[in-house]
Amino acid sequence: MNYMQEKIQLFSPGSLGTCWYGKYHYLEPWAGCAHACPYCYARSRAAVNNTLAGLGATFDRPAPLMEERRLLEEIAREASSGRISILKLCRYTDIFSPGFVENGLALKILDILSSSKINRIIITSKGLPDRKLIDLISARKEKFSYNAAARPSAALKGSPLAAFDAHLKPLDDRLRAAAELCAAGVQTTIHLDPFVAGIDDSGEALGAMLGRLKELGLNRVMFSYLLFSGGIMAPMAEAIGKPALDRILADYDLSGTHKVLPGQEDTASQSLKNDVIKASVEKTAAELDRLGFDFVLCSLKSVRGLDVRKYKRNMICDGKFYA
Repeated sequence: MNYMQEKIQLFSPGSLGTCWYGKYHYLEPWAGCAHACPYCYARSRAAVNNTLAGLGATFDRPAPLMEERRLLEEIAREASSGRISILKLCRYTDIFSPGFVENGLALKILDILSSSKINRIIITSKGLPDRKLIDLISARKEKFSYNAAARPSAALKGSPLAAFDAHLKPLDDRLRAAAELCAAGVQTTIHLDPFVAGIDDSGEALGAMLGRLKELGLNRVMFSYLLFSGGIMAPMAEAIGKPALDRILADYDLSGTHKVLPGQEDTASQSLKNDVIKASVEKTAAELDRLGFDFVLCSLKSVRGLDVRKYKRNMICDGKFYA
């Protein structure tokens, strides 16, 4: 099928070119995400927009792929089939999208998954799990890996990127939830994402975030840098203003477009200039190392000339660090 005609599938295998080389599956119970982050690559993916159009929904008002009873039956059937060993939640959305936390649908889905034949459930979220979700994950900690996505500059008042977090629950609430899961024995990683060079690696921002993580006993960190694509330029300009966007874009190699997934034009993106990302990685890694964090850099953002031998571990993620 032409990728421009694709729609979101409830379950889909991981793709070549992504972490673990496709040795996992995704679950996408709904299309869209109420967090509505202006930098979200899912906004410009054909599968997302085709599905939203078919559901009569918009990106910031997500809709389940099907009626709830059928959705839960389909999830239970596939999760118990034995065909899926490792499941990632989610690729295009967030399992803790607020509306589905509040109405209990996220809890019903995780209850089904954690009781199924699936060996490992990897959650990456900018959302806030409620008490019932925290209790479920904690009770079945051997099944789960929890990755809380947060940015260092979000810890500062007056951040130039405050609009990035306009629809998110308070940062400290999200970090406290991660700390509770970590204390319960759930493998928990703080994913500094999207990491903006020159802002999130500032001494003030990084110091505030890493200091808070240490206070909460959160010692595992992965960081990955903001990628740009044509589809996020307009929402980014609207969120932070064109002058601020232009200042950030000055650090990017806009001539160096690459496709994350071969043959799919809607995955084309631009990365930081190599000298910019190299300096930022070295600065950030040195501080993480100094403070005793276990950390990796997302492997999809390769950096030429980076000497990783001076750090305590291989800091280039192989996809298994957060699982």
